[in-house]
Order: sequence, then C-alpha cells, then structure tokens
Amino acid sequence: MQSKPQQEEQQTHLPQDELHRRGFVTNYPSSRYWKSSFSPTVAANNRLHLYIHIPYCIQRCAYCFFKITELADSDQEQMDQYVDYLCREIAMVSQAYGWQQRPVDTLYFGGGTPSLLKPHHLEKILEQLNKHFNMSLSEFVFEVEPITYNKSKAKQLSQFGITRMSFGIQSFVDEIVSKTGRKDTEKMNVDAIGRALDTGVTVNIDLLSGLEGETMETWQHSVERAISLDVHAITVYKMELYKNSKYFSAVRKNTIVLPSDNEEIAFMRMAMGALKKANYQPSTYFTFTKNGDYPQGHIIKRWRGEDTYGFGVSAFSSLERAYIQNTANTQTYLDKIDQGELPIDRGMHLNSKEVIARDIVLGMKTSQIDLNVFEHKHGIALASPSNEMLHLLIEKGFLIIENNILKLTEQGVMYGDFSGKSLARAWLDTGY
Repeated sequence: MQSKPQQEEQQTHLPQDELHRRGFVTNYPSSRYWKSSFSPTVAANNRLHLYIHIPYCIQRCAYCFFKITELADSDQEQMDQYVDYLCREIAMVSQAYGWQQRPVDTLYFGGGTPSLLKPHHLEKILEQLNKHFNMSLSEFVFEVEPITYNKSKAKQLSQFGITRMSFGIQSFVDEIVSKTGRKDTEKMNVDAIGRALDTGVTVNIDLLSGLEGETMETWQHSVERAISLDVHAITVYKMELYKNSKYFSAVRKNTIVLPSDNEEIAFMRMAMGALKKANYQPSTYFTFTKNGDYPQGHIIKRWRGEDTYGFGVSAFSSLERAYIQNTANTQTYLDKIDQGELPIDRGMHLNSKEVIARDIVLGMKTSQIDLNVFEHKHGIALASPSNEMLHLLIEKGFLIIENNILKLTEQGVMYGDFSGKSLARAWLDTGY
C-alpha cells in the first residue's frame, strides 16, 4: 500500500510517460473491468438517447478492429434476419425496463455501414422505435460510407428525417485509400458529400491521421480538401493499431510501416492550424465545427452523463450508474433473443466515486466542463484549491478556466484524453 506522501507526490506530477495521443477513451472505467453474467439495474428519470448498430460492410478496411461482417449489397438474407431480431430486441428492452413513455432525444445509426440498409429495413426499425418509445428527436445521425451513397440512396434516405450524416472518408488521397483496402476515390467522396449537402442535412467528414503511406503532403491535401467542401463539421481521429486489424498483422510481419507518434502529432498540429484558420472550432477535442455551430448532440449529451442505450450485436449502453454491452457473436445474439433474453454479454455497476470520475473523463472529451453544473450534479467543486492536479494542468497549459467553465487549451485538445484521465485518477486517488 502506498504511503500518503507517495500519493501526494503522484497527484502533483503529470504522468509524462502518458503524454501522447494514443488510446481513444470511449468508456470510463475501461471495458476490461466489465464483468460477464451482468444484470443491470436501470432508472428512467430523464431523457434517453438510442444507438442502433449495423454490423455489415461491403469492404473491411485494413485498420478496422470493429466486429463487422462483410456483406455484398445483393446479399439481403442476413440483413433481413438481423433487422427482424433488432426489432425484437427493441421491443424487449422497452418492456423490460418500462421505457414505453421515456422521451428519446437523439438517435444514432452506426456500424459497420448503416447506409447498406434498404428503405424497408429503415422503415421497419423506425416504426418499431416509434411503437415502443416516445420518439421526440432533436437529432437523427446516420453514418454513411461514400461508396454506398449514390443518387438513388440519397433520394431514399432523404425521406426518413435524418438531420446529420457522418462520412467515413479517412483520406482524400486515392493511393492512401487504396492501401487500406477500400475502393473509394476522391471524386466519389466529393460527389457523395455534395449530394448530402444538397439534401440540407448537417454533414460531418471523418479523417484518420496515421494511415499507411501518409506524409505531410498527403495529409495536408486531405485536410484542405475537407475544408474546401464547406461541410458543417470535420472530425480528426488518430489511427489506432489494434490486434484484430490487418494493419497489426502487417506491422508485425514488417510488411508495412506506419507514421510514428511524432509524425502523427505533426499531422494533428497542421490540421488544427488549418481548421482554426478556416474558423472550424473544437466541439469535442477531435471534432471541429464551422464557426463553432453544429455540435453533435448525441455524443456530447452521452459524454455529459445522459443515458444512451445501444441495440444490436456488440452495441454498448452507458446509463446513469451502469455500462452494458451486447454479445459480439451474431449467432449468440440471435439465440438469446429467441430464448426471450436480452442479448447482454457483460457490464459494470459504477459506484458514486466512479460516476464522478466517468463524468470528468468523458466530460473533458467535449472540450469543456461547466463547473457550476458539475458541482450541482455531484456536490464536488472541481476547481477547489485542493485539486492540485487541476491547477498543475492549468499551469502546464493544458486547461484554462473562463467564466467558471473548465476548457481544454489548444495543447489540451492536441493531447486528447490526457487531461481528463489525469483529473479522474487524481480524484480516485485522493478525492481532492
């Protein structure tokens, strides 16, 4: 057990060995602490956000680590079955938790490739949601792979009330895209984005820094091309290397070389400079929106502690005091629903201290925390004099406080989850 002086020494020194951009946090505590045979206890005292997972793609990207199934556009039998079971899960969850009247504020279709859904699939899912939930949406987000978004698909999707589309472009350089195993081209991507803008929806472009073959010149081209399209939001992710990706195997065999951490940081600095010059401002630490408008409500509200429930294979839910994840095995998913069971594989109950730590880490992902709101919710003065880690992060230029709002600086944005994780660990260690 550590002595008190050792604890105090830790909380007043930044963990410099963790000052990098690796490790994108999606949940806190990490899912490695979640347990199987998990039975959640849920509340229903606030608005809800829903996520629908579509685990099918027509091509697997070399960097992809998600649970997906490659599916030809003409092969609809699997998709038909999956949508049927997805609709059954929607009814089961609503009934199990008594959520029939609970207001749903945002809806997000992710994957995978949701744009592989046919209109009758999407119509069936939306009808089931309206039947079993109080759908009063302020936002409907839909992920799109450009290769699937032709003129016909654009016309089909325009009838469903989608308010925001997110395009997984990753790069506008054909050679870089080809190395990932994708068939997209710059022209195809630009045309697809133009179609979406013509429908009047809010459009986001995802770029992925650190891909095979990326140089400063190719990266600058992608960033400048994204800005030139005048979309509403541009998201810059760091490419993460995971064991279940083709990239990981290729790196182990020394058949490819990926940009180093230092090179990727240089890419991010370039992107941040160009986005700032074009008046794209950080909405989260990785999504920049035109003139600071068009925030992505679904993810921001989840990260500020509002309940999100996920449907489908491998989907996870973030609730008031619990995490839940569905099984990642498609056959197990189908079997559990046939047996009248929710397809839950694992989860975690959070104690009060862990809830506060979660709200710190995920709250900082939105680039700012309202200190008044935080104190009202948790009874904790985050900026108290005893929070030595906070004041050290301010001193070192990662954070600032303006009008009682705790904000990431440009350096804080650059290093992603570093500030949030540092603050949360100090809270768990000392309670401030």
